[in-house]
Amino acid sequence: MTEESIKKEVSAVIKDIFRSFEEHRPDGIEAHMHPDVTVWDVFTPQLIRGTAEREAFHRADQAQMQARGKLTLKIEDPVVDAWGDSAIARYYLEFDYEPPNPANGRVRITNVCRKVGGRWLIVHHHEGLVPTGIPPIAD
Repeated sequence: MTEESIKKEVSAVIKDIFRSFEEHRPDGIEAHMHPDVTVWDVFTPQLIRGTAEREAFHRADQAQMQARGKLTLKIEDPVVDAWGDSAIARYYLEFDYEPPNPANGRVRITNVCRKVGGRWLIVHHHEGLVPTGIPPIAD
């Protein structure tokens, strides 16, 4: 498998995950997750582990999403590197929720992936808001 084909496959997984999110289909997200996946979500302070925590997270995430206005997402092309059956993808995502309850931001995301049974699955998903600058230093 070539580096370019791996990048295309992993990028397709990422795009499908966010399409599933926009379509309110957590099952579409979970289809790309390894059973033991861990998640650092941009709006959730704790590490999400295990099926029960992911199910609760999806319910809360969908509820907050539906309490907001229309969502627009923009995903930049991931930088993907692979080593055998392991890959890492890094990319930016911009989100913009319209009123009511507007919110927007730019997020840095890292996905660690493994090829299992011929499919790329995410074993760790990490999100963090992009800093807007260096905090001031007190005198």
